[in-house]
Amino acid sequence: MNQSFLKKIGKLEAFEIKNTSTVLCLIAPGLYLYSLLISYFNPNAIEVEYGREFFSLLFLILGILPKIKNKRIFESYGLLVFISIFSFQHYLTYTVALNQFSLDYLLGSYIVMFGGILMLSNRWLIILFSSFQLFHMTYQVISNDIDVVMEGAVLVSITTIFIFSFIILNGAMHHRKSLEQMNSQLEYKIKQRTIDLEKRAKELSQRNKDLEEFAYVVSHDLKRPLRNIHTMAEWVTSKELLEENSVKEGSEMYKNLFIIKEQVVQMDMLINGILNYSLQMERERERKKVNLEALVKRIIMVNSSDKCTIKIKNKLPDVYFNESQLLQVFQNLIQNAIKHNDKNHISIVIDVKENYKKYVFSISDNGPGIDKKYHKKIFKLFQKLELKLHMDSVGIGLALVKKIIERNGGGIWLDSKKGKGTTFFFEIEKLNQIAVC
Repeated sequence: MNQSFLKKIGKLEAFEIKNTSTVLCLIAPGLYLYSLLISYFNPNAIEVEYGREFFSLLFLILGILPKIKNKRIFESYGLLVFISIFSFQHYLTYTVALNQFSLDYLLGSYIVMFGGILMLSNRWLIILFSSFQLFHMTYQVISNDIDVVMEGAVLVSITTIFIFSFIILNGAMHHRKSLEQMNSQLEYKIKQRTIDLEKRAKELSQRNKDLEEFAYVVSHDLKRPLRNIHTMAEWVTSKELLEENSVKEGSEMYKNLFIIKEQVVQMDMLINGILNYSLQMERERERKKVNLEALVKRIIMVNSSDKCTIKIKNKLPDVYFNESQLLQVFQNLIQNAIKHNDKNHISIVIDVKENYKKYVFSISDNGPGIDKKYHKKIFKLFQKLELKLHMDSVGIGLALVKKIIERNGGGIWLDSKKGKGTTFFFEIEKLNQIAVC
């Protein structure tokens, strides 16, 4: 119980230990120099032998002690400071009496007394320090032969310091209590917040697990009919069946059957890409060399029609990228240009330029254009500009494109004027510039 009480009254906050340590390191040489100056200007001054040297060294050691960063020192540092200041104050009071309450020693004693009250943070230690100093100084005044005026002046001054110490104590304690209450409330709020966050994290973890299970089920259900369609398309476009039905490879029927098969392949890649990317199972490092020219031509073949012309202006380079993600980028941008076009004949141009580190691709259309105030909005999830009431869009395409490009170290932007078409630009790093993570 006693050890617990001593630890409690000797405990200081980290900033208090730091400040007290700095003050004591400054007091140590200051005390010694002040004592030497008194001896120099007052040759008749009486000093306790080795007193100033002892207390100067004591304060210096106490000032350095926190640098050791020992737990026991931190726990009892306030008590050690109190004992040293308490002892030094009574040493000064005794020295003041020896020198018949001369002003130089008396002034030093008052400074140390008032400074000691400011350095102490515990209520009981301050009361003990002030009370004993008042009793000791009163005893020395009464027991020494000094004139009445000096006696009255000393007693009034020491009593004034005693009263002011309690005023300071009262204000400091109220402030400290207020801070403790605020800290207690803050700790409680942090604890509750932590509990809420942990609960929320568990809920999110469960939801993510449910989402993964749902995604697997949906993808499986989507892929089954796709596999059936692909199998049928393979069978219908087989050489034997084509010869049996007298269908030539260059005929319209053959082209339509081939487009069906190609769309199934692209749909399968899109399902895999979106599923893996949304669940973060497919890392950007899983890349390979992609023949972009061939990939884009397959997309063009599926999306072209009598009312839609898609052209490649310059030969597209091979790039190092995740193929399913790259398919999603071009597919979304091309289909976006088709969906939002208001012209009788749709014209889309795909081009590429290069700089030192990156390829800059562009997809231009002759559509209605996009007002500048919507240029950022269209890249946000579930944000869309409805130009046609019957349009089957959920506003996820451009958001997904932006995410894919930025996660792979590129950027995407657009240049558009209302009524004059739109051009989307995006960057892909060159093959020789990419370092696999």
